[in-house]
Amino acid sequence: MNPTTSTLAQFDDAGARRIEAVYLTPDVVAQRQQVLQRIAPQMGERVLDIGCGPGLTSQALGEAVGASGSVLAVDLAEPMLALARRRCQALPHVQLAQLDVTHLPQPDASFDMALATQVYEYVPEIAQALQELARVLRPGGRALLVDTDWESAVWASRDDARMRRVLDTWNQHIPWPQLPRRLMQTLQQAGFKNVQVEVMPLLNTRFDTNTYSAGMLAVMGAFVTGRDGLGPEDVAAWQADVRSMDQHTGYFFSLNRYVFVAMR
Repeated sequence: MNPTTSTLAQFDDAGARRIEAVYLTPDVVAQRQQVLQRIAPQMGERVLDIGCGPGLTSQALGEAVGASGSVLAVDLAEPMLALARRRCQALPHVQLAQLDVTHLPQPDASFDMALATQVYEYVPEIAQALQELARVLRPGGRALLVDTDWESAVWASRDDARMRRVLDTWNQHIPWPQLPRRLMQTLQQAGFKNVQVEVMPLLNTRFDTNTYSAGMLAVMGAFVTGRDGLGPEDVAAWQADVRSMDQHTGYFFSLNRYVFVAMR
């Protein structure tokens, strides 16, 4: 998931499994299908999967390009790569590597396309990382990036002040919690052209354990506990409050992700 050193770049096994569970919810499965349709990998293409996480996208890319193509899936977190290796073991043309996206060892123009979902918001050296991406893509190659503006999060609760504390503390997990606001310009400065952007919202209007927001209760709770005065009791109370909103005024969660497509 995460391509360079950050507060969440190195997942332990439990953290990797929590992320994998979120990525398997119908919300995220549907978004992954939209992303793959948008980038349209073709048979025989050379693909770079940046921040591959548990390998769900890597597997889909490998199936799309076939044995005549290739996929290099990279991540910094070894527990994530372990999940991806198991998922892609039947696809020998999908290679996995522990690499930092600010220093890729591949030659210039090595890939026809690249995909990065929820990756660059984790990269402190964003300009350098996008310059590296431009370098390894062939002229005319295409890139698709998905990143979240975490200030777009809307989450119903009985205690709005506590919810705000949790969300503000969660924003500390990445260096760029509002990256989409500057990403178009940063891509252009890195040498990309024809940059297009679309919004891809996540919306949950009832509490269901098999949704993105329900899964993020555990992911976010693990991060915010012990930060900014949020003790285990505070986090447990926040999680219980959110889970019970269906019985109060109604459950509501919304978050905007943004899809950027650019040409090299």
